[in-house]
Amino acid sequence: MSTALKLESDPLSRIVVATDFSDTATLALDRAIEIAYRHKSEIALVHVMHSEIPPLAAPEMVVIPPNYEDLIQEACLEGLHHTADRVRDAGIDVSEHLERGRAAPSISEAANALGADLILIGTRGNTGFKNLLLGSVAEEVVRIAQCPVLTVHPADTRPIEPVRRVLFPTDFSEASDQALSVACRILIGTSETKILLVHAYHITASIVPLGGFRGGVVPLFVDNAQHLAEQMTLPSVEALRSRGFEVEVHVMRGDPAEVVTDLAAEQDTDLIVMGTRGHSKIRQLLLGSTAERVVEHASCPVLTVHQLDEPLD
Repeated sequence: MSTALKLESDPLSRIVVATDFSDTATLALDRAIEIAYRHKSEIALVHVMHSEIPPLAAPEMVVIPPNYEDLIQEACLEGLHHTADRVRDAGIDVSEHLERGRAAPSISEAANALGADLILIGTRGNTGFKNLLLGSVAEEVVRIAQCPVLTVHPADTRPIEPVRRVLFPTDFSEASDQALSVACRILIGTSETKILLVHAYHITASIVPLGGFRGGVVPLFVDNAQHLAEQMTLPSVEALRSRGFEVEVHVMRGDPAEVVTDLAAEQDTDLIVMGTRGHSKIRQLLLGSTAERVVEHASCPVLTVHQLDEPLD
């Protein structure tokens, strides 16, 4: 692997928890409290206020008070105070931050300004056309945040720690190695964790005609791709095993996001760890990213580590 893995736990000084005061946001906060307690971290609660008047079916029948925005702000501040009390009751330092604007960019910018080591956010798990056209705030945060992001899914009440089974999808890139290194420092922290290393490969559609449209892909191409991928996992496996981890390798043909989410459910993993790189808006619209699709559909928490295309100044 291109990055060194350290088993000791790095401190997380500040964890940003994005909240919309929903049940899933409360679940994310509970997970953040667990992590903050071990790391002696401060939690920064961030809520993004939406003051725009929502569309109304019969606006002529509704009277909007002139102080509408003030009332919304008052309710948001009350929600932040109430949520912060939950953190204080756990003996953890907490700060409250009310932002305005689009949710995902505001959360990411707040995390940058606060020097956050981790963002923790809940995701609703939308499907179908709503997800295709709008996406979710969590997915956009995963795409644009500069610090690691841990997403928590509805009804997933298992504790974040201890992390016993980690699914690590890799494309053998620096981003993948960086993600696992970060996970080892902030969440895994023990060689007792079992790592399921998975690589999913595609056979490009351009070679299908070589086998005839009825016969599908030529078996030789599948065998070669499988063998090459297995060989490429060896350095990662050796590096992990040399540090005391138990490693199980899965090299599978198929769509990466589907392979990862299906395997995570089958293996009852505690955490998925993956790197992500920013994509252009056009590519994002047409294809989406593997990381965002995994965040949307995974059955367990997902830790994503964003690799910037260019280093920060």
